[in-house]
Order: sequence, then structure tokens, then C-alpha cells
Amino acid sequence: MKILSRAKLNLYLDITGKDQSDGYHYINSLFQEISLADEISIEAADADSIEFRGIDVPGTDTTVHRALRMFRDTTGIMQKYRIVTDKHIPTGAGLGGGSSNAAAVLTALAEMHEIPAREMVPLGARIGSDVPFFFTGGLCRVRGKGEVIEPLAGRLDGLHFIVAYPDIHISTKWAYSLIDEYGTGLTEDEILKKRAIDIDFLRKIMYNRFQGKIFDEEEKLSALKEKLDLELRADISMMSGSGSSLFFVYESERIRDEVFEIIKNIFNYRFFRCDPVYRTER
Repeated sequence: MKILSRAKLNLYLDITGKDQSDGYHYINSLFQEISLADEISIEAADADSIEFRGIDVPGTDTTVHRALRMFRDTTGIMQKYRIVTDKHIPTGAGLGGGSSNAAAVLTALAEMHEIPAREMVPLGARIGSDVPFFFTGGLCRVRGKGEVIEPLAGRLDGLHFIVAYPDIHISTKWAYSLIDEYGTGLTEDEILKKRAIDIDFLRKIMYNRFQGKIFDEEEKLSALKEKLDLELRADISMMSGSGSSLFFVYESERIRDEVFEIIKNIFNYRFFRCDPVYRTER
């Protein structure tokens, strides 16, 4: 079985508190699934084999390893598998690649054994706070510790992205350690009613509490964003998640494509041309 494991962008991200009992933070965010994706193949085998290609993902405690272990512990199914992940989503980038991989593997395993995918969501939440979103995808309001997923009826209206990864790995744990004050979250309830989210509305709500904190510590990243803002001619830009990926939003697909063809040969960074993804028709 082959399955796509897509990335996400945080169009809005605030930290609203912390659970002192377990140390996890509460978030209020807008997640948008995008077309940048890893490709995962899973097949029955005589012995377990988990392989990553394209990007080195070391160790035996990756989100893919944990997803397989949790699936077995929960279902009692002891079948062996060969799992190969062709990595395109950078790691430590704020794009949710590891979380998406976990959700994709759990979804595929459930389908292979005719188990409802919804039964995998609690397992995903134990792997990481972003994992539950990837069982739903599209555009969602995400709250709590990541487990409260509210799919939105609205769609980004003719908007396109360039994602830049500057090869700076940001530890999510370290990023959260920088947060010393909390916000109230997105209070713009209009987002729940809008069917078409245009560039003006997005400009009004886009926010990332991590960005200022990370930029204070990583001056190279802050300087790069300033430079790319000048070169990429985007309508809006922001850091995604806890970083270090930066995303640039365009109303014009033609301008996005022209810029992408130019900058991919100029800068020594990885750039990705991608678009919003939705799993269901309106």
C-alpha cells in the first residue's frame, strides 16, 4: 500500500497556557494541509524493516516506529511490515512531517486490517500533539493540546505558497521553553462562517507567537526572512509552527511560479512550491 503523508502550515498560532501536570502547552491555531508530501509504502514482510530515503531520520524511536509499536500494542496484530518513507518534508521545520508520517502509517495499517481510522486518533495523540490533525486534514481550527480538531467549511480562495527551509533545525521543546507569556487565541469567529478566505482576511489574522521569540535567538533566520521578503515578492509571509520554515503567500499563481523558478537557482536553501489541500468536496 502506498500513501501520501502531507505537510501543514500554521496560518495562525498562539500559545494560550500550560498544563502543569504534564508540561504540555495549550494552543489555538489554524492548520492548513498543503501539497508538499512524503510518500510512504507499507507491505507485509517476514521481518520488520523501517527505512527513510531522501532525508536521514536516525534512530529506532521515530514517529513511524512508535506508530507501528502502538498499533501492535493496541490491536494485538503482530504482522511484520516493510515500511519505506521517501522524505521530502524537512525535519525540525515546523511543517509537521513526523506527525504526518505517524498518522499516515496508522491510517494505512488500520485500512489494511479493516479497522476504522477514527480508532487510531487516540494513538496518534500519544505520539505527538500535531498528529490528530492529520487524520482530518484540510483547514482546521486546532485547540487544547492539539486534540480538539474543528474542520472549517472555508477554503483559501486562490492562494498559493512557496515554503523555504533554511537548514536550521529547531527543537520544538526548545521553542516552547522560550514562551514566557500566553495569549487568548484567535477570537475572530468570522473564520468559522467564511466560505472563501481571501488574502485580505488572511493578512488580518496571520500570527505566530513563536516567531518573535525564535527570531530573537536565531538572528540568521530573522535576517533571512527580511531578505526573502524583498526577493520573493509575496503578499504575506510568516514562520510556520515552531520553525524554522518560512512560508510566502501569493494571490497570483503566475507570480508564485515565476519567483520560484528564479529563486530556486539563486539561494542555497530548499524551496517548495505548494498549494492548499482539501480531502472532501464542499
